[in-house]
Amino acid sequence: MKINIADILTEPGLSRSFEGSLTPGDISWQGETIRFKEPLYVTGKVTNSGTVLILTAEVRSRIILQCGSCLEDYEQNLDFSFEARLVRSSEDDNPDLFVFEGNEIDLSEIVWEFLILEIPIKRRCREHCKGLCPNCGTNLNYKTCSCANIEENDDPDLAFDERLKVLKDFFSTEGKEV
Repeated sequence: MKINIADILTEPGLSRSFEGSLTPGDISWQGETIRFKEPLYVTGKVTNSGTVLILTAEVRSRIILQCGSCLEDYEQNLDFSFEARLVRSSEDDNPDLFVFEGNEIDLSEIVWEFLILEIPIKRRCREHCKGLCPNCGTNLNYKTCSCANIEENDDPDLAFDERLKVLKDFFSTEGKEV
């Protein structure tokens, strides 16, 4: 999505509103595929402040992520806004400034930078996702597995691993002098 800004470059204080959509393909981010259920709908305004252009925008879409606990796909709304500063050329390597050339701004890279910040680090299909059994791989959201150590504890992360049985009392100080 490109915005022609030729008419606002000549005089500080001028601005231009825009709206449109970006249709990104599936992307790989941190080893996982992120799919877009619908295009990114972008609205906003570019204002000439004299020294920089100030871009304010709102982005809406729906994405499909993979739950970090049960590995099921789930949909999540994307609804965020951002402000970016743009310059024609940058002598310093200021990461807070985006560089544009000519009389157009390509929003693709700018929106992408802010979109990445909106993807949750801890991806969960629901707030209380039970995940997979570490022994048999059963999705505990749908059924209870028959593993003995899960029955006594609802949280699979706290389940006792039989391979570590020899270390169970290693750090215990009960009845021993330390």
